[in-house]
Formats: sequence, C-alpha cells, structure tokens
Amino acid sequence: MSDSYVEPWRTRWSSYFTANLRAGWIRVKGAAVPTFQTSIFATISWLFCRYVVNDPAPIFAPIVTFVCMGLSRNRELRKAVEMGFGASMGVLIGGVVGQYWGFGPVQLFVLFFGCALIGRLLDRSEMVAYQMAIQAMVVAAMMALMNAGPDTVTVIDRFLNAVVGSAVALLATVILPTNVMTRPKRYVSYALLEVSRIMRRLSKGVLTGDAEAIAQLHGRLDSLRELLNDGRRALTTAQETAAVSPRAFGSRRDLAELDRMLELVERMHVTLSMMQRQGRGMVLEVGEMAELAGLMWEAADLLDQVARGIADWKRPTQARDQAMQWAGKLGPAAFVDDPDDWRSAAMVSLLRAIAVDMLEVTGLSMAQARAVLTDTGEYQPDEDPEAPDVELASAIWGTEHLPAVGPRPPIKPSTSPDDPEIEPPQ
Repeated sequence: MSDSYVEPWRTRWSSYFTANLRAGWIRVKGAAVPTFQTSIFATISWLFCRYVVNDPAPIFAPIVTFVCMGLSRNRELRKAVEMGFGASMGVLIGGVVGQYWGFGPVQLFVLFFGCALIGRLLDRSEMVAYQMAIQAMVVAAMMALMNAGPDTVTVIDRFLNAVVGSAVALLATVILPTNVMTRPKRYVSYALLEVSRIMRRLSKGVLTGDAEAIAQLHGRLDSLRELLNDGRRALTTAQETAAVSPRAFGSRRDLAELDRMLELVERMHVTLSMMQRQGRGMVLEVGEMAELAGLMWEAADLLDQVARGIADWKRPTQARDQAMQWAGKLGPAAFVDDPDDWRSAAMVSLLRAIAVDMLEVTGLSMAQARAVLTDTGEYQPDEDPEAPDVELASAIWGTEHLPAVGPRPPIKPSTSPDDPEIEPPQ
C-alpha cells in the first residue's frame, strides 16, 4: 500500500477521533458536577446504613442511590422513584429466593422471567422491570455464597438497605438545584460551533484547491452527526423532566425553542455534507475557488456569533443583522462569469440554504429568511399557515419587523451592522 494512500486514510481517521475527543471532553465537563453530587449522596446512604441501621456491609444502599441519581444534571423525580422501587423490590425478592430456595440455573431463569413480568405489572416503565430482575439476581447469587449463621444479614436487612438508598436518591433529586436547559443548550451551541469549524476548514480547502483536506472533513461530519444524536437525547430527557417537574415547568417554552434550533442545525449538517462532497469534486476539476471561499469564511464567523448567543441565551441581534447582509450577497448570478460555470452557482445555492437555516436559528421564520435572499424571482414571502413549527418565527427571539413579511422591498446597501433603517427586535 503506497504512502499516498495510507496518509489520507490516517489523517481522515485522526480528524474523526480528534473531533470525538473534543466532544467527549465536553461531556466530561458537563458530567463532573452531577457525578460528584451522585458520589456524595451514594456515600451518605452507605454511612446511614452502616451507623444508623447498623448494617456491617451496606453495599446495596450506595448502588441504588448511584443508579437512581445517574450522571446527568437532568435528574427526573419519576425516574428516581421508578428505579428505587424496582431495585428495592428486586432486592427483597432475590433475598427470599436466595435464602429459601438457593441459586442455580432454574432460580436464575425464574428471577429474570418472573421479576421482569412483575415489574411490568406494577408499573408501565421498563426501568422498574430491569431493576427488579437485575437486583434480584445479584442478591440471590450473593446469598447463595454466604454461609448461614447467627450473624448473617437477613432478607429484611438487605431490603431496608435498598430502601435507604432509594430514599437518599429521591431526597437528593428533590433538593439539588436543577436547570434542565443546561445540557441541551450546551449541545446546540457546541453543534453550531462545530458547523462553523467544518465550514472554516471547507473554506480553506476550496481556497487552496486541496481536495484531500476537503475529503478529510467526512470524519468531522460523522462526529457532528453523533453530537447531534446526543443532543437530541439530552433534549428529550429535559423535556420529559419539564413535563412532570414543577421546578422545571417554566423551562418548557425555552426547551421548545432549543428543539427548533436543533432541527435547524440538523438541516445544516445535511447541507454541509453536500457541500463537502460537491466541493471535493469541484476543486479536483477546476482548482481554487477563492471567491466562494470568502463567502464560506464569512458564514463561519457568523455561525460563531450565533453559537455564542445561544450559549449565553441572549437574542443574537447583531449576528442576525450581519447574517442578513451576508445572505443578501448570495445571488448565484453574481458569481457566474461563464454561462457554463455551473459549479459556482451550485455551491452558492447550498450556501443560500445555510443562510436560511442560520437566520431561522436567530429567530426568523423561513419566509422572513428567504425574503432576505436576492435573485428570488417572483417569490412572495407570505407566511404559510400550514408550515411546521421549525419554519415559523421563534416564539422567543422572533420579530415581525426584521424583515417585514410580505413583498420584499429593494435591498439597500448598508455600511454598518446596526443599520438605522432596520428596526431591531424588542
């Protein structure tokens, strides 16, 4: 295998793993505080059972506390109750089976099959069934290894152990401060920053005509897809918490906005994937495309500003104004000197899709965002009453004045991001 083949392959995977390592470090920073809290309360449950309940080896209390609390900031009261109940019942059933029937393949089958069905009978959550079956198996196996004697811990002792662990986890879930916005907001802002980084690298590749550098972005795009999937899971968890937790009830409107933003970033990922594939083929055919590279670099700068606005949860008014000016330059005809130059027109069309999604992230509706674009023909930007929520104006950062919905007025040149002719949103 030639070095010319090995090096691109190695560099591509290196790009992928570097992006994953960066995302992993973000997850570690986000999990550090909740993991510390979980470890503290798991230790408290052990101390309580050891010195108050007088259990010489209270292993199930900290296990149940740790499992119930988890490693996320978005702790759910319902989840803590379900897992604690399932674990406690599993310890009780497993203790009875292990003490009076022993442990073997038959008992193992009965515990898994029976506890899972009992869990489904008692609660609709699969988590109860999982915890009952697993904890029952562990307890039965441990008790089978113990020698019967006067000092042996009883079934009730182990059941009480698990109940204490569940109670500590429930108490911690109630008293610890929770901000369900933190994790999903971090994911959305970081995903936008990653879109910006990929766009910047694509710009460099198009500027220098480096097809291999553009090809290596495939790994970054794969990592971005995984990041978006993680963000979707974090957002779903936060929305479920806000639906049942009185403390998080007021965050539902903001979470709905993050849901809208995340879907728009997912659209950007699709467009970026097309730009990466098309860009590689184009530079192989015609070499450098400096004018388009400049537009991509501007897009990356704007995405940076929008991402920071989301991270601070502040209306990105300045970024919106600048993005509108940038979008107004994206006329395919302005970049096509040769009638046969379809490549520039194709790439500008993809940049227009990025511009619309970016403006929607700042709060505009799709109709408002498309009204900013030039060369839209006879397009009349009236709002579609049947449009999905993601294409409507933001309920938080939306505006009726920037730009006005309706026939598009002539675009006037602007010399400042804060053009006095444009009324900023209030």
